[in-house]
Amino acid sequence: MSNIEELLRESYCQYRIKQGKKNIFKEIPVFSRSVDLVEYDARLHKITAVEFKISDWKRAIDQLITVSTCFDYLVLCLPKPKTEKCLCNIKSKCIEIGIGLITWDSDSNIFTKECIPKEVSTIWNAQKKCIIRYIKGQRLGVDYE
Repeated sequence: MSNIEELLRESYCQYRIKQGKKNIFKEIPVFSRSVDLVEYDARLHKITAVEFKISDWKRAIDQLITVSTCFDYLVLCLPKPKTEKCLCNIKSKCIEIGIGLITWDSDSNIFTKECIPKEVSTIWNAQKKCIIRYIKGQRLGVDYE
């Protein structure tokens, strides 16, 4: 992860904390890679995978698709594109797949929900439970409870 992606992730964590999100975990292993960030809703037993990208948003979507059977929700977070056309292209693809999109204005440090993720319909429950067990035992993650 680049320094700018790390700054984006840290800013996003602070944004989610302000919204009351308490269980946020970084770099969670899934299959042969790691997910940039996982949010866990303990009350609903739902997990969300969040990928951060500064460039190559198509690659981030591919990364989310590879772990889609393990998570209830998928979210892409990236800096706000310079043009409205580019933003529309990204939004269209995210809506088509059911991925949430959040953009970040680095100058004002404001996050904007561009589209809301759809709940994944085909979950591999055994793997999801494995991820939840891992994050419950994770001591290096950011656990704000």
